[in-house]
Amino acid sequence: MGGTFFCIMTLIYMLFGVLFYELRAVTYIDEAFSIAIALYACFAILMRKIPLNKPLIVWFAISFFYLIYSFVIESNVPQAIVSDFIMQSKPYLVFFGLMCIKPRLSPHHYTILQGICWLSLFMIVAIYVYHPGDRIVATPGVMLTGEALSAVAILVGALFYLCSDYDRAGTRVTTLLIMCAGILSPTSKFWAILVCVFVILFFVNRPLKVNLKYLLLGLLAVGAIIWFVKDEFIFYFVEDFEYNTRPMLYITMWDVLADYIPFGSGFGTYANPASMTWYSPIYEKYNLDVIWGLDEGNTEHFAADAYYPIFAQFGYVGIALFVIFFIYLFKQINSFYNATHDIKRYKTSLIIVAYILIQATSNSLANERIVLAMTILVLSLYRYSPAPILRVVHRFTPPIIKSDESTANQ
Repeated sequence: MGGTFFCIMTLIYMLFGVLFYELRAVTYIDEAFSIAIALYACFAILMRKIPLNKPLIVWFAISFFYLIYSFVIESNVPQAIVSDFIMQSKPYLVFFGLMCIKPRLSPHHYTILQGICWLSLFMIVAIYVYHPGDRIVATPGVMLTGEALSAVAILVGALFYLCSDYDRAGTRVTTLLIMCAGILSPTSKFWAILVCVFVILFFVNRPLKVNLKYLLLGLLAVGAIIWFVKDEFIFYFVEDFEYNTRPMLYITMWDVLADYIPFGSGFGTYANPASMTWYSPIYEKYNLDVIWGLDEGNTEHFAADAYYPIFAQFGYVGIALFVIFFIYLFKQINSFYNATHDIKRYKTSLIIVAYILIQATSNSLANERIVLAMTILVLSLYRYSPAPILRVVHRFTPPIIKSDESTANQ
């Protein structure tokens, strides 16, 4: 994939898939973008433009196994199964697809992407100025409400940092200031991610290792994160937790895992939008239908309130596969650093991993922003280098034959 075409796609997605997503000018743009990336990768493999990618093939095999499994056990109606299958596939379609394609980005293209970051920052502030009201609760039809504004600020800052020429102090400070636009609509997750970003940007100068320095940094970061999230944790998991959807989804998840060993309850059954639209029988089976926000007809904003409980759909095997994916990811991160010693890309990948793991505590990773996060993650795992041009020089000059006279003179 050419770098210019990729930049155009990124700009379009940033506008209509992230900043103006709630206007729904382009319906299902996140799903369309993800599927297009995967199809392009498959086409390039079939045309032998790129080599066969084993991780992509393995992921396809696993995902279609779970799809067939869900149909066999009739986890929900077919529409719910297919809808949830597409939604849960988005992050992996983008990740494995782009890892195959590896867009050919030159320094000029990174400059364009930085321009997109500045445009996005301006739009974030403009959207807030245009609608500065209560942004804590996500409001359908209103741009960047709830956690969206602060999450987008983190991703824009990460992309800016990745596209910078060098890992200078000024670049790190600018990156942090861009992310601080999220203060306009902060959440506890935003503060937790910002703590991780600060530590990664200013204190990680080489790959992470188990030593005293990083242990102390880790403890300080965890302490700061606990301080920022303690009020929300108490609200959800201490005060009347039996009546809150989020803790009940976490608690009941273990009952579902125990009853549906080893592959879970299947697509469209638990803690996702499909289980809301086509009401999942699992909620009634485990008496979750008596909880406000999980009762039938009232699940619009609450059934997909957290990501980790969704592992009930995929069983203990699904949990193991999720862990294996991150082990594979860290191997890719370390392998690329060992080959290039590019600390900027190494730190960018850590920032996105922190973003993913923290966001998953209270929000689905199947939303539109995960597409952008996975795109940035892949860009941090490779660096395009044009193939050297081999030139064959044909010499038509006949060999010099020394005369007898010149030989004699020698």
